[in-house]
Amino acid sequence: MPRESLDPIWPEPSASPGGAEVVDRWEALFGKAPRLRPWIDQMLGRHRLRLTESGAGAVEVERTLWLELSRWLVDFEALPEFAVSAIAVTLEDEVAHEVDPGSPEALLSDAAFALAWHCVDACLRPQLVVSGELSRIPETDWFALLHASARPQPVLTAQVAITLVLHVLSPAWARNPAPCRHAALRLFLARPEDLRGDLRRLCASLPSHWALEPGHLPAFVAAAAKARAALGEASGLCARIAVSARARPGGLALLGEDSAAPASPEELGALFRNMRKYGHMEGFRQLLSLL
Repeated sequence: MPRESLDPIWPEPSASPGGAEVVDRWEALFGKAPRLRPWIDQMLGRHRLRLTESGAGAVEVERTLWLELSRWLVDFEALPEFAVSAIAVTLEDEVAHEVDPGSPEALLSDAAFALAWHCVDACLRPQLVVSGELSRIPETDWFALLHASARPQPVLTAQVAITLVLHVLSPAWARNPAPCRHAALRLFLARPEDLRGDLRRLCASLPSHWALEPGHLPAFVAAAAKARAALGEASGLCARIAVSARARPGGLALLGEDSAAPASPEELGALFRNMRKYGHMEGFRQLLSLL
């Protein structure tokens, strides 16, 4: 591919013997998922800045960036096409609400995302506060905020798989106006000491169907912290079950961290007991066959 067709943030193809091939393979991915391109450019820019600030020489910077691009490429090529198109989405970006990551049926045809779905049910749902003064906040809005708060990563991890499932489960969030979504996310990430100033004005900027009053905000902040902790627990469970598999094809190979301990007998037992609930999912049946 001609150098002039590349963003200047990309490393020089001449800095890597396989640079031209890597670029061609990336272009094939961008053809399937165009919104992935600006996100990869952004990640490259951050890495280039970090390397430059660390004092790395020009040649070292170029070679390191090619190594990163090659590593990310292998990870992305192992994913289903629908996952490639959605992995870089965050709810803070307006384009996030134009991305269709695929129907739940498509998502659940892959063992990795069927596992993530199980972990949402096992760890996340039980910890969400959907009663009392927060009862008008739908479960799916909590899912959307968890997805929005997750740090974007250029690889498939247990948390990325789970937040993609959360994105699929919360399509209605996109119908809220952008200022409303942003205000909700700021509140979701707030600490108790952040609740100061004109709280009534803050409540007015939130989704109207929440019907929150200033006196409800401390409970919301506490519930948000509980939900974020549950996301971490779900990610840990996902990684433990992934490393327990005898074989890990496709996206499942990317979920298990080398440092993760295998799942406990109780955790695996809970997964197998869900056969009655998830047995219709192709990915779930595939997952059980690998354990």
